[in-house]
Amino acid sequence: MTPPAPTIPTLATVATVLTVCTGNLCRSPLAAALLADALPGAVLPGASTGSAGTRAPEGATPPRPTLDRARDLGLDLGRHRARQLVEGTLAGTGLVLAMGREHRRAVVSLVPRVTRVTFTLREFARLSALVDPAQADDALQGVAPDDRLRVAVALVAARRGSGPLVGPEDDDVVDPIGLDAATYDLSTRQIVDAVTLVSRYLGPVVG
Repeated sequence: MTPPAPTIPTLATVATVLTVCTGNLCRSPLAAALLADALPGAVLPGASTGSAGTRAPEGATPPRPTLDRARDLGLDLGRHRARQLVEGTLAGTGLVLAMGREHRRAVVSLVPRVTRVTFTLREFARLSALVDPAQADDALQGVAPDDRLRVAVALVAARRGSGPLVGPEDDDVVDPIGLDAATYDLSTRQIVDAVTLVSRYLGPVVG
């Protein structure tokens, strides 16, 4: 039997949900593609997903290990081209998911007004699991579709400082660029696990 063709996610230049890493070659494009696949427009009305890098080599393509791991997940990153994070990239963004704390700092330094909607990917995943579904349902009662993401993100932001203590590095996704296959595998697992939690939260909350 022929395996299904990999999905080519539709990613936006100006995104409602933006993922950010250093080069926009490994971590952020994979996370964005997984989110686009897990949260289609039917679940996240009017939303788009994109990615950028804080020091991106404009127009560069992902390395082979990233392309291979994306394909193993049913995704095709062959058309992805790295792009630099600029102020305009954050226009209209309702949620920024940085791959590491350094990227979160870079985003907030560039556009301070997005502080409340900027997290690391693993941080947002961890905190979203602390949101009481019943409270989320109550908070979203009567909220217009265009505002549901804003409310959902605010509920997660309110959990900052809550839950078990974690080491700072636990909120980062390992950077695999130039390293061995085991590091690429670890980075991919961290992204997949975090995106699973994020989509589990945003799916029913925003949908």
